Formats: sequence, structure tokens, C-alpha cells
Amino acid sequence: MQSKNIRRQNILGIVAAVAVIVFVNIISSYLFTRFDLTSEKRYTLSDSTKDMLKGIDDEVMFRIYLDGDDLPAEYRRFRSDIKNMLDQFRAYSRNIEYEFVDPNTFKTDEEKMQFYQTLVKKGLTPIPVTSESDGVQKQQVVYPAMEVSYKGRETAIQLQSAGISGKSTDEIINTSVENLEYNFVTALHRLSRPVKARVGFLLGHGELANIDIYDIQMSLVEDYSVENVMLDGNVNALTGRVQNMNDSSILINNKYDVLVVPKPLKTFTDQDLYIIDQFVMYGGKILWLVDALDADMDSLQDKPQTFATRLPTNLEEMFFNYGVRINPDLVMDYRCRGIPMMGADNRMNLVPWYYFPTLVPNSKHPIVRNLDVLKTDFISSIDLINNDIDKTVLLTTSDHVHIKNAPVNIQLSDAMIQVDEQLFNRSNLPVAVLLEGKFQSLFRNRLATSFAELSEIGYKSQCEKPTQMIVVSDGDMIRNGTNVSDQGRYPYPLGYDRYTNVEFANKTFILNAINYLAGDEAMIDARPRSIAIRRLDVAKVKDQRKYYQFANVVYPVLIVLVLASIVLVVRRFKYKQK
Repeated sequence: MQSKNIRRQNILGIVAAVAVIVFVNIISSYLFTRFDLTSEKRYTLSDSTKDMLKGIDDEVMFRIYLDGDDLPAEYRRFRSDIKNMLDQFRAYSRNIEYEFVDPNTFKTDEEKMQFYQTLVKKGLTPIPVTSESDGVQKQQVVYPAMEVSYKGRETAIQLQSAGISGKSTDEIINTSVENLEYNFVTALHRLSRPVKARVGFLLGHGELANIDIYDIQMSLVEDYSVENVMLDGNVNALTGRVQNMNDSSILINNKYDVLVVPKPLKTFTDQDLYIIDQFVMYGGKILWLVDALDADMDSLQDKPQTFATRLPTNLEEMFFNYGVRINPDLVMDYRCRGIPMMGADNRMNLVPWYYFPTLVPNSKHPIVRNLDVLKTDFISSIDLINNDIDKTVLLTTSDHVHIKNAPVNIQLSDAMIQVDEQLFNRSNLPVAVLLEGKFQSLFRNRLATSFAELSEIGYKSQCEKPTQMIVVSDGDMIRNGTNVSDQGRYPYPLGYDRYTNVEFANKTFILNAINYLAGDEAMIDARPRSIAIRRLDVAKVKDQRKYYQFANVVYPVLIVLVLASIVLVVRRFKYKQK
């Protein structure tokens, strides 16, 4: 009788366990959770990415060209990280499918070369890799890249940049892992938006030349339609006008989603201001990068000092109307970059140049959240004007700042003298501000006679819907340096400081600003997060290889045997007592 009860209890226990397992599996098919215990949260997707995945209504196929039994160890880890990321995507969308393809499994070299040429035409670059195993070096080519298809559209994305000088393979792979979510989201964003948003770069007022904004424009072309636009008094430069066939009225729409104004130096005519103002009234977004004074290091190339005076851009009243004032001053910041100067020892040394502040973002706004340090050149302070526009300060100076009002006498000797720290008594001055709301027209109370005909074709005195603009008081924030040689000028990456070989976060800030203005916040949230490299001790692994191989095989088996023995002893003792 007792044995029957024990048997019944065992059967009921097994049935209950199976029922619990089935129930948990059913629930887990509808609910997904995971515990990310890594310090950098490498396995946690951003909320914007989750929302994008939940909105996918058709199958998305990711085809990753990184597979094979002979992949080097670093690329096997990279492949594993890619798979983990895609598995996370599948947890939030049933429409995510993926496959890993070995691009080296061909019967003939001719077939392999044809396939390689096809990938290269799509912009996917092969990466030559040298690996070593048991003292033998092996040369091979890998394709850390992917193709993504959705609703009949395709895009190709390189998952690893080629030719990153000065970095080890581990560091390159780690950077690629940090970029995975952003690359996947970028692919989905491109495919889910049938028409690219349009970004216009303003010309005609002494703005930066194409070579000076080359890096940012090339970084935008994959996701946006990028154009240069010249106003020159043309009312159709920023807005398009189409006659309604039904009632002969004029339909007006902006030609660009975002307008970028990169460091204007010359005067804006009232007619050009009117065109820009009406672009804003019709919902246009603008990224302003404007210098208040004409300070530039080029002025100090042949002489030890220069005077920085106010630039005649004629933008002051427009900014005041919208809610900010760029002050005619220069910020001297104790937290700054250095410039090379000849020291007393007849050697070039980097000395602090207080006119080149470095900015450390501390705002929680998505544009600058988790952003690294930015570099600036001759930056001015910004005042906030009290009106109905919402203002968010994105970037500020440090808490040790000195202000020089125009005209400013800039002397190279300023870098060599010991400054009075008590003069640096200002702190946290705004230098980049986001404005959001229903802006009022600069011309609402003063339409001149010359604008009479313009007002008849769509003048608005106020925005019907809220719009946005960002004002940065440093035109060089978007400017990439250039390398001048006998062959010409070649652009450096945006944010690169050639004196220290440090790449600041200027490009990320500009991309974030344009993404935000264009309504692409998901791309901001998916930008790379820092992931620590946890390297193995190569020497220790080599010396103790046999031990770790033995431990990995034997220890798990021993642990299972010990636990099984404990269970048997406990059960025997338990039923012997009964």
C-alpha cells in the first residue's frame, strides 16, 4: 500500500512538473524577458528599437556573410554577437528571419570571384585576415557584412569598417559589436521608409565649402537625400508651390525636411531671411551653426595677434524673435584643447588654448545623452529669450569660464602666460540650444513693400504645427579638418584633432541633431554604447592549455556525478527512516 502511494506521488509530481513546463513555455511565447547582468547592458535593446520591431508587418530577412568552420576566433565571437542581437530582435517581432552564409563554399574559383564581385558592387568590402594556429599563419578573406530584404526592397550594410589604422583586431571587432544595434536599425529604417528624408545644406552666404563638410555629408547620404541649396532671393528655393486644379489655390510644401546652415560669414538679405522664415512657418526644421565673431586660427598664421569683430550676418533679430541671442563674445574655458607652441627648450609642446573649449554633455536629452566629449573653436555664449518657445540647453561650457566681449584681441602669447584663475568666474554658459514650438514670423509686423507680391503666395504669420530648430554658437562644430598636400586637400574625419590624434564626438552630435529634427529618434537611441573588451591572458592560456581543456571536459561530469550521489544518499536515508 505504501509503495502504491509513493508511486502515485511520483506520477503526480512528474505530471505537475510537465504541466508547469508546458505552462511556462506557453506564457514565454507571448512574454519575453531577460536579465542583462553586463555592466554596459550589451544585451538590452533601446525602447525605440523595440517599438520599431513591434511595428514590422512583413518578413524581414537578414543574410549575414560571416560563417564557416575556419573563421578566426575573433570573428567567431563577432558571429555569436550578431546572432545574439538577431535573437533579441526575434523576441520582439515574429517577422525577423536570418541566415548565416559562408561566402567561401564554391566549387570553382571563378564562381567565388563572381560572388565576391557581386558583393563589392553592393558596397560590401572584403576584409583580409591573418590568423595563427599552432604557430602556423593562415591568410583568408572574411565578409563581415549583411544584406537585408523587406517588402521587395534590399539594402546592404558593412558590419565592420576596413582599414582602421592603429587598432588591433580585437578593438576593431569590439567597435563593430558596439555598432550592431545601430546598423540593424539603420537597415530597417532604410527599408521601411520608401522615400528618404531630404536634408539641404545652405550656400551663398560664405558657408563652409563642400570639402569642409565632406565627412558629415557622406555620413548622411545612405539615409537621407542630401543637397546643397542656394537661396539668392528665390522664393521657391526651400518651398515648392503647386496650383490646385480644383480651385486655383496655391499648395505650398517645404522641399526639405531639415535645413543645415554651416557657418555663414556674409550678410543675409531681408528677402533671404523671409524665405527661411517662411520655411519655418511651414514646419521646416533648421540646424544653425553660426559664429558671432570672425575669429579664426588662419588669421594667426603670419602674425602674433588678430582682432575678432562681429560678423555682419544680419541674423541677430531672427534669432531673438525665435528665442535666443548669440552674444558677440568669445568664451575662454579652462577646460580646453591644446595647440602646438615652441617652448623655451626649442621643442614643440601642446599648451592650453582657452579659445578651444571642450564640451562635456550633461543633459539627459536624447541628442546628447551618453555623448562623448566635443571640440569647439572660438565659441560664443547664448542667452535664452523669454517667449512661448520651449528651450532645452543641449551643451554648456565648464564651470570655469572667462568671457571676452567684441572686439576681442586674440594673441598667441595668451597660450604661454599663466592666466589669473580668478578671471574664470563664469560657469555652465549655454552654447547649443534646442527650440521647439509654434514660432511666430519675423515679418508678422513689418512686411515691406518689396514683399507684397510674396505675401500673396502663401505668407504665414505663425506655424500651424509645432516645429524645431537647434542653434549652436560655433560654426566649426560641423567642420572637418583637411590634410593639405601637393595632390590637394583631403578631409579628416569630423571631430578629429590632428595635434592629439583624438577623435571627438562632433560627428555623432551632428548626426543626432539631424536625426532628431528629421524625426528619426530610433537611430539616436540605437547609436553605439561602450562595450568592454574582456581579453584572455594569451600567455596563461598557452602555458595552461592542457589544464583548461581537461577542466572543461572533466569538471562538469564530476559535478553531475557528485550531485547525483548526494540525491541518492538523501533519498536512501529518507525512505530508510520511513
